[in-house]
Amino acid sequence: MPARPPVMLERLRRRVLGPLFDRLGYDLVPAAPDWTHRPTSPREVSVLLDDAAAILDRDLTAAGLAPDRDVRALVETFWTLIPEAPVRQRRGGSGFNGALQLYVAMRALRPRYVIESGVFRGLTTWVIRQACPDARIYCHDPDLSGLQYRDRDAVYSRADWSRADWSGVEPADTVAFFDDHVAQGRRVVEAHARGLTRLLFDDDAAGHRIHAHGGPAHPTIAMITDPGRTPEPIRWTRAGRSFEQATDDALVARAAGLIARSHAFDDLHRATGYSPARLTYVALHPGGAEGGR
Repeated sequence: MPARPPVMLERLRRRVLGPLFDRLGYDLVPAAPDWTHRPTSPREVSVLLDDAAAILDRDLTAAGLAPDRDVRALVETFWTLIPEAPVRQRRGGSGFNGALQLYVAMRALRPRYVIESGVFRGLTTWVIRQACPDARIYCHDPDLSGLQYRDRDAVYSRADWSRADWSGVEPADTVAFFDDHVAQGRRVVEAHARGLTRLLFDDDAAGHRIHAHGGPAHPTIAMITDPGRTPEPIRWTRAGRSFEQATDDALVARAAGLIARSHAFDDLHRATGYSPARLTYVALHPGGAEGGR
């Protein structure tokens, strides 16, 4: 487990810094990952793992993915791994549920190459490495200064992934994972142009829920694939700013024609009690077969 903060620092936070930040309208909390809070009695641990595995098994089936092991065994393995994660984060990045979904999805996809766009502190890179110990991982993020985990075998770049040379990577053996707050429709188009067909997206949000997300990467997969979308634009406000996404623009139409299948995973909160996750698997038509042209 991650070490607890020093006693004197914690007292300072509670008695001085915390009240000061409260008056300024901010919360000051320890950077303790959510997985440091967990059941310890055998029955409760078993119920949590059973329930999470049942949900994930249904999600994998709906996504058309088959893991290399029993899903319950994968969940239990992850449960033992996550306390050793070298990244401490409370806000931003993935929590327990998102990391678990990514781990199980990568075990089902079994890629030889992984393109990760959006690295943040490095937790998802660590999760990918645990799931795919032999994969070649390419990590792209414009700011790598906050890394708490740097994979010794990964290739790091501050350039956008779409500007890299992928001629040495076999598209059929590659999975791209996007957690970069860039329009998901754009990422679909870019991935298809490079021959990729297997994509994972974090922070996919439907139009009626996107107001709850920071840095919305719209148009999202949910917006693009919504069978009930109308010509009316989707509008919302967040933190005093107004946003709008047209539902009939060229990017939405283009991306919709490239997607062969998509599935948004259950958020797992009801099974684990941890903060909801928002992972979506997308399979693209291969070789330019665009059904929506």
